[in-house]
Amino acid sequence: MFGVCKIKILDNKKPSVYTHSASSKSDALKDRVRLNDLYDLYSPLLTERQRDAYEMRYFSDLSLAEVADSLGVSRQAIHILTGRTADRLLALEKTLGFAAKVLVMEEKIRSLEAKLEAELRCLKP
Repeated sequence: MFGVCKIKILDNKKPSVYTHSASSKSDALKDRVRLNDLYDLYSPLLTERQRDAYEMRYFSDLSLAEVADSLGVSRQAIHILTGRTADRLLALEKTLGFAAKVLVMEEKIRSLEAKLEAELRCLKP
């Protein structure tokens, strides 16, 4: 079972809190898949450093220490950076809502495909 991880991120503008809470492995997996989907949509809006750290950490499955060594920073810096990246992805989705729009469009496509298949079945003798 996973616990709760809170990171308080302070920057020049305002403090932000990234909270990751997963009560089961299934929830953690769903959270990871959701963030990866958001990353696919919004990665061009992230900084190069955020993209590098996120990709090494989650796509290449490197440890915090391995990513930190590669980027020449501390493990804590990578932990904070990946948390900030997750915050940014969620904020972009909240603001722009592209992932939600994609889900709605996919559902409409599935519905249309089902109707088309039904019509085609009716036409076949």
